[in-house]
Amino acid sequence: MNPYGITLDKIIPLSLARLEADATVVDEVDGELFPFFEEEARAELQLIERALLGWDEAPAPLKDLVRQFHTLKGAANSIGHIRIGALAGGMKDLLEQIDPAHTAALRHQMIKTNIQVIQTIRALLQEVRSPKFNPVKKEQIVLTVQAIMCLWTMAGNLQKAA
Repeated sequence: MNPYGITLDKIIPLSLARLEADATVVDEVDGELFPFFEEEARAELQLIERALLGWDEAPAPLKDLVRQFHTLKGAANSIGHIRIGALAGGMKDLLEQIDPAHTAALRHQMIKTNIQVIQTIRALLQEVRSPKFNPVKKEQIVLTVQAIMCLWTMAGNLQKAA
């Protein structure tokens, strides 16, 4: 538990025990809507990456990152991709709690965590395209959630110290 009282089950609304017990959690993705979602998701992920890559010139505005993860969360949930929705929602909730004054101190961990979330979301998109050949390992999702939790803890500690 971190200073915000956030637990893994609050970030991932799937039972962590179930996630760890099963090789994968099956999302009920609407096949007709998936191509439209995938296009939107890839565009949002590129916007997030551009903001992170340009961080040295201008720190990524938290409100833009929040909006992009919010868009991913809503779109993923609307087509039945629970894991993408949960990861995007976890990042959105986290970024909403970070004090903009702390972004410089959290820069390295924020970039690292965002990249890990992006990579996992991309893997989950690929899994829908060919689940037999590209199953996402539960360990990748658990490690991504743990990275989000680590950033929550760091942000909470900065908040307490301020």
